[in-house]
Amino acid sequence: MASAPTFSLQSTLPRLPVPSLEASCARYLHSLRPLLTETEFQESERRVQSFLASPLSRQLQERLIDLDRSTPSNWLDDGFWLQKAYHEWREPVLVNSNWFMMGMDDPHHPKVLLANNAKRPSGHYTYFQVRRAAHLIYEGVDFKELIDSQKLPIDMLRGGKAQCMHQYTRIFGVTRIPQPKCDTFSNVNESATHIIILVRNQMYPLHVYKQRNGQRVRASKEEIESDLLAIVNDVQTQPLQAPIPILTGAHRDHWAKTRNHLLCVSAVNRNSLTVVEDGLFALSLDDHGVGNDSADWVRNLFTGQGTGSNRWFDKSLNFVVESNGKCALLGEHSPCDALTASYVFDHMLKKPCPPNASTENIQPMKSAVPVERLLFELDETAHQHLQEARDDVAKTIALSDSRVLIWDQYGTTWVKKHAKVSPDAFFQMSLQLAYYKIHKKVNATYETASTRQFLHGRTETIRTCSVDTKKLMEAWQNDQVDSKTKYQLLQTACKSHTAYTVAASNGQGCDRHLLALRLLNAAEPNTELHPIFTDPAYAESQNWRLSTSGLHAGIRLMGTGFGAIVPDGYGVNYMAAPTLVKYGIECKHVKETVSSLEFSNALSEALTELRQVCEDVNGKEQPSAKI
Repeated sequence: MASAPTFSLQSTLPRLPVPSLEASCARYLHSLRPLLTETEFQESERRVQSFLASPLSRQLQERLIDLDRSTPSNWLDDGFWLQKAYHEWREPVLVNSNWFMMGMDDPHHPKVLLANNAKRPSGHYTYFQVRRAAHLIYEGVDFKELIDSQKLPIDMLRGGKAQCMHQYTRIFGVTRIPQPKCDTFSNVNESATHIIILVRNQMYPLHVYKQRNGQRVRASKEEIESDLLAIVNDVQTQPLQAPIPILTGAHRDHWAKTRNHLLCVSAVNRNSLTVVEDGLFALSLDDHGVGNDSADWVRNLFTGQGTGSNRWFDKSLNFVVESNGKCALLGEHSPCDALTASYVFDHMLKKPCPPNASTENIQPMKSAVPVERLLFELDETAHQHLQEARDDVAKTIALSDSRVLIWDQYGTTWVKKHAKVSPDAFFQMSLQLAYYKIHKKVNATYETASTRQFLHGRTETIRTCSVDTKKLMEAWQNDQVDSKTKYQLLQTACKSHTAYTVAASNGQGCDRHLLALRLLNAAEPNTELHPIFTDPAYAESQNWRLSTSGLHAGIRLMGTGFGAIVPDGYGVNYMAAPTLVKYGIECKHVKETVSSLEFSNALSEALTELRQVCEDVNGKEQPSAKI
């Protein structure tokens, strides 16, 4: 039976609720307990009670309810979220707002390209690389057509509850545009028929739709491959222009100023930037292969070859294919969540690449296929801005440290059978324990909860660090506490975490609600912020030194990750599959944190200890009987 059209249930979705003042304040206050001394907690409690008793709290709540009634879809998404969470942030999107995903090797991957740990010298492209890129492009356009024709099945929760599909309209053809103080998006050009190919910092539109007999039809894989070969030939035989893509990795105000200057220098620049911004997505061909080491692979795709090169960091989707044929995806977080975009990449990886591609390097040759390289005209000031961007990008990259840990000792199947708790809660506890082992204290922790059961819903915060997780951490490091007690504390902490997850997913978290009330308070003329919002505990409880998010099992993905959101913290994305878990870890080279390798080692130690305690209490997994 055919599934319902992709957007057919949008009108039936409930709106994101406005939580009650009492519920949000109680949840917030409870989350402060593990972070504060008793004296500090009493002061915060006094401020919260003062806020609840004040006329101001009711006034702000009623204003928020009015806002909800006046916005078309969602009081958070329409009123605050995009600007405050993303577009007003002036730090580079490079590392900070970008996320990454690493794709599996193709079933037809030539073994010779994976030899020597998949390392390939710089300066060469391969025929298999181009073939795989063409295949990925074709399958990516196929996914877009599923959306356009409304044949993409509606994402459903357990119990048959539909999820909002709006984010799928924010994937293709979306580019973040730098503006002073607050960025924006390019309007999606519905008539766009091209993607953007990046090679050696040169950019080319590649048309994925062709005109045949007056009809617009999708280009074949062979046509896309031919166009890619022509582009590679052009970049190998013609002089290179200035590396414009590096500008997208700079500080947002610097990039906004530079972009505006480029537009004023020449109409050629406006045309080229418009073509880039209208492209359905971008794909980078790298003329090297960095190999299988996760730290090297992540650095190459996430930071643009370690130099901010050959990526358009503002693009919602920027795929990367190295000369060894390995592929990855770099995304910009503001238009849609990485979970939604991951379904696009997963679709692109499902079918194997056409076999029998040559593994030889592509040699420069004459090509009859015309190509269009996007041109830019720079004056002396623009060249100076470009050098400043290089310096800015270099600082961001030098600070970043990332890798992927593939934990293959057990996965969700073992957790359900032997730990007997929620797998997500269990793996959150592994992160809490790793952090505690290193820093000897608990810290405010962010985990993403999806609110897509609501119209235009995106996320809410799960405050993982709780009274129960703190008890678990303190007992875990105490050798006098036996395994049974530790296991009971683990169960309690996991139950608390699951309860918070359910509340947050149902739109009853406290963070988004308090954010809206604070912003409405700040907008009140001649009114100071209420002390609840100036309380040091309010800021400290959102100082997410451990920022985390779980994706799906990611069978075809080799790792995902994003940047830490505070300089002295860690960003961790994880994919829990039945038999393994993949953790993407990013932190900074600062004295307040350990390296990503040391955090990975602490995490492995925590996972080992968690297994030992669970098996001490519930028994070890018995090997299958041999017949």
